[in-house]
Amino acid sequence: MEMERVKFYFIILVINVTVLFLVASFPSSPQVGQQILGSLNSTVSPNQGIVGMGTSIAGHNFFLSLFMSLPFIGIPAGLFIMADTGYAFSAIGSVEGIPGVALPTLEAFLPFFWLEFVSYTAMMTESYFFTKAVLNGRWKQELSTYVLVIGLVALTLTISGFVEAFFYFYRSIK
Repeated sequence: MEMERVKFYFIILVINVTVLFLVASFPSSPQVGQQILGSLNSTVSPNQGIVGMGTSIAGHNFFLSLFMSLPFIGIPAGLFIMADTGYAFSAIGSVEGIPGVALPTLEAFLPFFWLEFVSYTAMMTESYFFTKAVLNGRWKQELSTYVLVIGLVALTLTISGFVEAFFYFYRSIK
């Protein structure tokens, strides 16, 4: 693996985490938080069971990650998604009466948080290198790496989705 790719990956990882936590630290309105919670509760429900929840979460996260892999727009799309997620944490925190930044801080102790960040960062990194390859006329050489990264991210996000579903499912039945 190229050292340039590894360095770029870790730079993007730090930027992603920073953007999420920074935006989550801004105040938000409880009304927006209620809307976000309502939307989450309508799409992810313990009534689906672990398999249904895991599939739903994994599919949603993989769909987002595909935007992050697109040449030319992957990094801006990913940063927007990170900021939007931070805003959702902030809004949900306002409903719960806690600082929004506390929510991703607590989730950072859970494995699915890092599986998602690793995946999103991999897709954004590949977006950058695929864009470079397109501009240099060597996209065919990069295509196999691009497809491999997408496959590995799909697997990682599937595992992450089921781990997250496990946490939601068992939290909701207590």
